Amino acid sequence: MLSKFYVVLSCAFLFLVNVKAQDKKLDSIALNINHYALKNAESSLFVHFDKNVYTNNDQVWFTGYLLKTITNLEQYHTLYLSLINNKDSSVVLQDKFLIDKGFVFGALTLPDSIPSGSYRFVANTNIKKNNRPDGEFIQAITIKSTTLNPLTANISIFKTFDEQTKNGTALLKVLSSDNRFVEGAEIQYQIGKGNQILQSITAKSSVIGELMINYPAKKITPDNNLLSITVKKGKDIRYVKFELPVMNRSNYHIQFYPEGGYLVNNLLSKVGFEVKNDQGTPIKARSVLYENDFAIDTIQTNSIGIGSFSIRPQSSKKYFVKLLTDDQFVIKYNLPAILKSGTVLTAGSAIANNDFRIHLESNANTKVHILVHNFSNILLRTVLTLDANKIQNIRFKLDSVPMGLHTVTVLDSNYKPIAERIFFAHYDQLNQTELITDKNEYSTRDQVNLKLSVFDKDKTRLPALVSISCIQSNRLSANNNQNIVDYFYLGRYLHGLPHNPMGLKYLDDDYLNDVLLVKTWSRYKWPETEIVGKKEMLSSFEYKGNITRKKKSLTVPMGLTTIAGENLKFLDTDSAGQFNIPFSNLIIKRAKLPVWLSMATAKYDQYDLKINEPLDELKKYLVQQNFEQINTKADVLNESTQSITSFAGIRLKEVVITKTKDERTDFAKNSFANRCGDYVCRYNILNCPNHGADFGNTSPIRGKAYANGRGGTTIYQGCTEQEPKPNITILKGINLPKEFYVSDISNKNEPINFATVYWNYQALVNDETPISFNTGDLTGQFKIIVQGVTDGGVVYGEREITVKHK
Repeated sequence: MLSKFYVVLSCAFLFLVNVKAQDKKLDSIALNINHYALKNAESSLFVHFDKNVYTNNDQVWFTGYLLKTITNLEQYHTLYLSLINNKDSSVVLQDKFLIDKGFVFGALTLPDSIPSGSYRFVANTNIKKNNRPDGEFIQAITIKSTTLNPLTANISIFKTFDEQTKNGTALLKVLSSDNRFVEGAEIQYQIGKGNQILQSITAKSSVIGELMINYPAKKITPDNNLLSITVKKGKDIRYVKFELPVMNRSNYHIQFYPEGGYLVNNLLSKVGFEVKNDQGTPIKARSVLYENDFAIDTIQTNSIGIGSFSIRPQSSKKYFVKLLTDDQFVIKYNLPAILKSGTVLTAGSAIANNDFRIHLESNANTKVHILVHNFSNILLRTVLTLDANKIQNIRFKLDSVPMGLHTVTVLDSNYKPIAERIFFAHYDQLNQTELITDKNEYSTRDQVNLKLSVFDKDKTRLPALVSISCIQSNRLSANNNQNIVDYFYLGRYLHGLPHNPMGLKYLDDDYLNDVLLVKTWSRYKWPETEIVGKKEMLSSFEYKGNITRKKKSLTVPMGLTTIAGENLKFLDTDSAGQFNIPFSNLIIKRAKLPVWLSMATAKYDQYDLKINEPLDELKKYLVQQNFEQINTKADVLNESTQSITSFAGIRLKEVVITKTKDERTDFAKNSFANRCGDYVCRYNILNCPNHGADFGNTSPIRGKAYANGRGGTTIYQGCTEQEPKPNITILKGINLPKEFYVSDISNKNEPINFATVYWNYQALVNDETPISFNTGDLTGQFKIIVQGVTDGGVVYGEREITVKHK
């Protein structure tokens, strides 16, 4: 007979059980929790991009949000945005944008020359904590382009094992963009990881652009199977990383996650499990659970490769799983070791509203401490005595617990963690949006009238600051989709969340229960030693430099001048010649406008000025970071990846590289654009987004008036060439937001072919807020997306409309 009494934990109850000695120990534990959380939780920077499928010469619009309470918000002033090619980790494009009061608005144009493939935007703030960027957001994107790489390097497995040589062989093919063989390319390759380097060799491609790479097949293990290749021909460089096959390794991997942490002898446990292939793709599969050699259950995973089963294990028996496939049924996947004594934690659901219920059971009499914490602070705590083999039901009252992810951790009498469970508190308090359009179907060049409202759980309207976009639906790949609610409550804490085929993660109860059982399972890997509290070291990415005279430090300060268009500023070095340039000196009103730095002296030839470029420092950090694209389909490879695979299913992996020094955006396709990429289309519109690569374009003339595409005119100020001049150092400025281009629907001669028909960096929603915009000439499905912040958290909403020809 199970005992059915409840323990209600609340702040008032905690005061009743407070014991001074316990407080000191639990405070130490809280410090460890905080340290662990700060080390593992992602930043609270989120960026809303208008779409995630782009073309070359496409316009990118975005709004960024700092989603955490920051004491000194004014310290965050610059967003560094980098575009990185996933295939070779080259940094394709970098730019800077102004952060103001926790928000950042920006726009940029993708280069004409960018080839098709899988890329990612990486956004970082200017602040560093302990010399690492504080604030990082990654948005995977796909670029579709007609531009080809001038040099390609493809690799596959030619032979997995040769009985005579005992080697395997990988085949590298080096081709030009028009599929011609590249002879004599310089090739350097290395086999191994970290300290386990098996080979490091230099060679050249053959007359047919090939190189056979032999490797010791029997020595290849998961710890050293990385093949890193650098291919160089003239000025073109390509970097490839490839995982060599490991002999006698299963094509599938199964991980087991006992709820709470461990399997315990003779105690009923729920076990989550996850099946993936050797490429990390989730697998929907059926399996058989064995006790010794007897089948006791049939278990299966769902479409995201996750499943669960219940078991009452006996420590004297062996438990394993076999996949129900002909080629894998001989392979055993052993369950974790079974503890002879311990405590099991189970929960009916990880989604909680006003209370959260768990069951604790131990196979021995034991005293336990129970904590509820939110990755940084202990919110609830108490002490219980568990009787052997009796289930203790516990209900946590969550009045004092904020909305979001929290953890229940059980400690033994020596304050060592023995079980834990993550749950989502106050799930019913998520904000909601209402998007009402005046109709569902529109014609081309029609007006869309939208009414927008934001509500709390009681249907009370909330004020909100939101960014709004309307995009052609085929420019939103489900594989790359992110939204602010999923990210704020899940993504910034949990790594590698699987794609939800049903859509939004936070609205799917089954999905949340699956991932909170498996993806949050850490088996409480806290630091084993106590953490001594110490302040984080804060610094910033910024321009820093020094001036010397005849290779010696200065003895008196020198004046400096910065010119960023109309933004003229003055500053002084210190007496030794050291200086920092304030971000306000770098703000530019027009994209690509250079910032000039000069010394206030007529004898500048006697001085040397050296200055760092923050983007270069950030680039070195970015290319060292590993990025793994999430597999988005079960049992099939992600179609959007651009990696080359062999017949055995080995794929290209992320690489660590450097890039050539040239930072200039290539406008080669637009032969009439000037050095800054400025052009005039046939309709006399300056930098017309509709005609970025038309043959009818001309170069603009300085001082001449041109149409701006919005019914007005603008005087072209000219293009400032960036060649070095005496006493002038060119710096990269911080961009202000560019105004969204609104097409003139009455001008029938001007085609309107934008995939993004509406973009609003930030709109204030209060009560029922009207929004109006126009469709263009493109037809099909379009999606309106709204996301932003309220005083009560974040908010997201979407609605689809259809556009048809008139």
